[in-house]
Amino acid sequence: MNAYLDAMRRYFNFSGRSTRSQYWMFALAVILLGIIAIVLDAAVLGSSRPAGSMAVVYVVHLIPSIAVTVRRLHDADKRGWLILLLLIPLVNLICYVVFGCWASTPGTNRFGPPVGANAPDQATAAATAREPASTGTMVERLEKLTLLRASGTIDDAEFQRLKVDVMKDSGR
Repeated sequence: MNAYLDAMRRYFNFSGRSTRSQYWMFALAVILLGIIAIVLDAAVLGSSRPAGSMAVVYVVHLIPSIAVTVRRLHDADKRGWLILLLLIPLVNLICYVVFGCWASTPGTNRFGPPVGANAPDQATAAATAREPASTGTMVERLEKLTLLRASGTIDDAEFQRLKVDVMKDSGR
């Protein structure tokens, strides 16, 4: 259930990573919702009517499905553009399973840290940047900031602000 809710919270978020379990649990939740919609349509409208509820389930979950698949590709250190293979009939079934089975890249890759990594928060990042000069050289402190930005712990604006602080402190 958490994987489904996480995917829905990250509705338009195509960056970052999603694990295999998040990918498959989201897919399972959408399939179950589709089955429930079909059963409701059959019970309420009869079997001769088109499935209106199923169309709603499909439309609501289209963007999150694409987003979670792109994040899953990122977790395997693959480009999100591979999702275009899902547009090819028959190939899409194979790709869907392969994308879900690829092993995650251990540690941080070019798309960010692994899901659930214990990354320091912004307060820790600020404290790291403001450490006295005696605890590290300016270069070491800038390298720490660069790692924090690369992991997504701090954004570019915070990085720039903390970098200026480090440069000011080193001039004293």
